[in-house]
Amino acid sequence: MNKWIIQSENELFRKRIFAIKDMVCHHPDKDVTHRFFTLSSPDWINIVAVTEDGRFIMVRQHRLGTDEITLETPGGLVEGGESPEETARRELREETGYEAGEIHLLKKLTNNPAIFNNYIYFYYAGNCRKVHEQNLDAAEDIEVVTCTRDEIMDMISTGPIHHTIIVSALYLYFLSEWSGLVDTTHPFSRLI
Repeated sequence: MNKWIIQSENELFRKRIFAIKDMVCHHPDKDVTHRFFTLSSPDWINIVAVTEDGRFIMVRQHRLGTDEITLETPGGLVEGGESPEETARRELREETGYEAGEIHLLKKLTNNPAIFNNYIYFYYAGNCRKVHEQNLDAAEDIEVVTCTRDEIMDMISTGPIHHTIIVSALYLYFLSEWSGLVDTTHPFSRLI
């Protein structure tokens, strides 16, 4: 299978979190030219953070896309010059006031490769301790909530936690060696 050949590329719009590109592409196998639109964005991180006593650190905030108050794991954009792990540590600290005693990459995934160019890095942050107050951006209004594992599983099952990225993050954690829920010698555990 051959890739589309980009014949022209025009940036239509740019803001801090994304840019829209208009691309005219040609497919050599089909001799077809087609216009595509893509979104360019910095990479994202998402953190499943667990306290020293086993509680999940969650953030509640208003999301304007769906006009809902959601319950999520902490996350954010990778800033220029930062590694994804540095971003994960910073975002956890800023959004919640907690610092991780340990941090492990769970998985690097594409967001939606049909239209997005970026990746999401999912991290597990363990043995987290509250070390200071939140340090929020002007546009952030975040309430920190801690939950038990059973509460998290129930909220995924019944619907209060319904954000695709957050459910993915939590499932990646539950399938990881750090959750204690799966037999890490089972072939299914190698999916992450």
